[in-house]
Amino acid sequence: MKAKRWFACVLTTAMLIGTTSCSTETESTTGSDPGGEEHTYQVAILIPGSINDGGWGTTGYEGAKKAAESIGAEFSYTETKSPQDAIEALTDYGERGFDIVFCHSYDYQDSCARVAPDYSDTQFITSGGTVMTENITPIYVQSEQASYLLGVLAAKITKTGKVGLIGSEELPSITKTMVGFEQGVMDTDSSVEVTTTYLGSATDVGKAREATVALINSGCDIIFGNANAAAQGVFQAVDENKDKGVLGFGSYARITETYPDCFIADMVSEYEPVFVKMAGEIKDGTFKPGEQYFADIFNGGAVIYFNDELPVEDEAMDAYNAAVEQFRNGEIEIDIGEY
Repeated sequence: MKAKRWFACVLTTAMLIGTTSCSTETESTTGSDPGGEEHTYQVAILIPGSINDGGWGTTGYEGAKKAAESIGAEFSYTETKSPQDAIEALTDYGERGFDIVFCHSYDYQDSCARVAPDYSDTQFITSGGTVMTENITPIYVQSEQASYLLGVLAAKITKTGKVGLIGSEELPSITKTMVGFEQGVMDTDSSVEVTTTYLGSATDVGKAREATVALINSGCDIIFGNANAAAQGVFQAVDENKDKGVLGFGSYARITETYPDCFIADMVSEYEPVFVKMAGEIKDGTFKPGEQYFADIFNGGAVIYFNDELPVEDEAMDAYNAAVEQFRNGEIEIDIGEY
């Protein structure tokens, strides 16, 4: 059956995963603050799950660590499993005088709104969100643009005329990429059937695998997975069915490097450049808090990595490149609903 297009209201990974842990990793160094006094910078990140998930958590952790290194700061991270964990971690970092806390989830914005007013010297930066104050600043990565481009490719590559999408939960970081992917398919070839399945879990690898196999058994020969840690089940199922001609698109990590025989391209949100930029601005006093930072397919925030082992045919790449130009000219609009 044709997928229902979901327009949802919250972004980026669920918080009810992983185990809570905290670690301080790098030795601190001192620098000069705008007032000329030596200051030991401290940078932390909150991850909704594990830093070893190979996707969202890993890229956020690595980006924040690089940002800390770029300004010679002490670095710490915390993995959370509940909203209360987030509040406790944010409060702890505020009490310890951390300069920057990257909050790598849309869902952290409510916790930031509760904690940030008590720690005006700490800048809280959320990966997504709409809460903007003197010390809360959200980043918006237009990953729906990247998923749209994958949808264009899928419409050109499918042999069966059926495409399957697997999402973890109906959260904006997930739903907006599903919406973008489906629109890319429909704008390219409206005869292609798109089916979307939400798992209701960000960690259930087995459920993700079963859902993917069900889509493949229904005739889907192209699969796109954006399901956080659970996505490993999607990737495994595609790999197990590659001999049937099933191909996949990855998300938030270089899945093509792990499964070069069956994954065509990966959609990756690159938070490292904007994390590094913001850290540098905070250190040198040029940062403007409370203004949403945007990253897209043109400034390196939303990136498509192709698999050289599975080259895309010219007709599909022509459609892809044409869509990129349409984005550049403002000709494509993706309605992700309330954000």
